[in-house]
Amino acid sequence: MKFHNFTILLTSLAFVAVALPANAQTVKIGLVDVQRAVITVKDGVAVKGKLERLLKQKQNEFDKMQEDVKKLKDELETQMSTMREELRRQKMQEYQKKMVELQEYYMGNQQELAAKEAELTAPILERLEKILIKLGKDEGFTVILNSSAALYNSGAIDLTDRLIKLYDSGAGK
Repeated sequence: MKFHNFTILLTSLAFVAVALPANAQTVKIGLVDVQRAVITVKDGVAVKGKLERLLKQKQNEFDKMQEDVKKLKDELETQMSTMREELRRQKMQEYQKKMVELQEYYMGNQQELAAKEAELTAPILERLEKILIKLGKDEGFTVILNSSAALYNSGAIDLTDRLIKLYDSGAGK
């Protein structure tokens, strides 16, 4: 389940809890910092390392392309006055083409990295969700919310550290 969907689910559960009559049950609310949990669990640390390595590789490729574009620009600036019109037009087109390629490469990398992050974190989020559902049922929580969705949380129980420990101990598989 994607992070966004997970947040929507948790927020929806909060509305259900608020809609319950006050005398129907005691309300027990838990909060979880899902983002912190994802990056703190052992699998999340491994994912972060993979993403950083991929980012570094992509950055090196981007830097090489950027250097090639800079060389072409410098060549154009220094030799512009001595070039024949046809050669100047050809070099300008080549420079513009390389600039477009550089921008497309950058945008493609951003999309690729976001997709890779979603792919690698999806199994972590699924396990976290399983753990939270079990924890919620076992301990009688009315609702467990992502802490980013709570504007005020007096009386709520922060379950983030417990969630991380349960995940790292193998729960939710």
